[in-house]
Amino acid sequence: MKEIELEGLNEKIYVYTTKCGLKVYMWVNEKVTTTLMNLSVKYGSIHNKFKVGKKAYEVPNGIAHFLEHIKFNIDANTVAHDEFYKLGADSNAFTTFEYTSYLFYANNHLNECLNLLLDYVYTPYFTKKMITKEKGIIIEEANMSLDDPYNVMFFDNLKAVLQKSNFRNIITGEVEDIKEIYLDDIKLVYDTFYHPKNMFLSITGNFNPYEMIKVIEDNLAKKTFKKFVEPVIITEQEPKKVNSEYKEEFLNISYPQLKYSIKIPLNKFKDIDIVDLKMIINLILNINFGSTSDFKEELIDKELITNLSYYVDKYDEYIVITINVYTNYVEEVIKRIKDKIDNLVINENDIMRKRNAEIATLILNYEDIEQVNMMIQKDIINCGKIITDMKQRVNNLTKDNLAKVVKYINNDNVSVSVFLAKENQES
Repeated sequence: MKEIELEGLNEKIYVYTTKCGLKVYMWVNEKVTTTLMNLSVKYGSIHNKFKVGKKAYEVPNGIAHFLEHIKFNIDANTVAHDEFYKLGADSNAFTTFEYTSYLFYANNHLNECLNLLLDYVYTPYFTKKMITKEKGIIIEEANMSLDDPYNVMFFDNLKAVLQKSNFRNIITGEVEDIKEIYLDDIKLVYDTFYHPKNMFLSITGNFNPYEMIKVIEDNLAKKTFKKFVEPVIITEQEPKKVNSEYKEEFLNISYPQLKYSIKIPLNKFKDIDIVDLKMIINLILNINFGSTSDFKEELIDKELITNLSYYVDKYDEYIVITINVYTNYVEEVIKRIKDKIDNLVINENDIMRKRNAEIATLILNYEDIEQVNMMIQKDIINCGKIITDMKQRVNNLTKDNLAKVVKYINNDNVSVSVFLAKENQES
């Protein structure tokens, strides 16, 4: 077992690789009573086309989420949720664009809960009857997401920004996608991706890491895994231009919103890794659009907006910056955002202040087992390893670093999505 020191944080992550290839990442906090264990598979909603060896496959959108649902069935009469409940643990699962996770929180019976997690995830039980029954449940969930205006706005904005990327598709899949999921599809995905070598376990909380490893090795030694053939994900090349420069949509919302998105090719930043790039862009946006920025305060003081936020995401080979605004004055606010993008500021005092705040947040995160577990997950999915020098990376943010990036944040490739209250739509 390796002990990885997190520089400048007085924290360490234990890392262990089991005999069958499962990577285990552990962070111990003896001040808490709860432990969180999260078994993740590197298979998410965007992975619907892939090759195994020389053979290519395509499965319906939404299958990662569908598999997450039915994986809780241990047999015809037993559901994993109920078994965790008997042990006093709280279990759950979630699916993202890029991975799926099965988790539990527990204060006691850690060994039993860990064995249960490994047993139900690594023991396939799928039937046609189960899949038919689950389709109705997941179709209802998909329909509910269509009634959620915030979910609709998020994905409709992605459809406006991206032309071909699978990130355009909702994680549950559309209703027609769900109807096309069959037993053979489920078995194919499970057999291809649910192998220890394509998975990792993150454990955070109050536990003995050496005891956990013994439980894991003893459990996995009783299981048989086929030889892992690493699948190759098939993607379509995403065009540089946004899909739609401007669109309006009427939804069941009480207050209009606009999303101003900038699509930037990653190849503009060849000498900057993705971790540093996201930090730099977030710092630039914080200075110019953050809660204490002059720009946001001015728009609120003039009652042009009620709120403004931003987020930065990587989609395939692009960085997408989105500024999200609640406003009744769409045209005026768009004009002001454009002008602000053309006149972004970066100064030493703001950089130092925001940098210190970021370090304080990073340190505080290590009081929260959920935050640390999520940071581990993000590091493994995005970088394939634990980032050990995050504090130093924040300290290294300078005006020169920001200047190399800020010149590429411009109005050359923008998509604006405006969402208006349906009650104001002309009949």
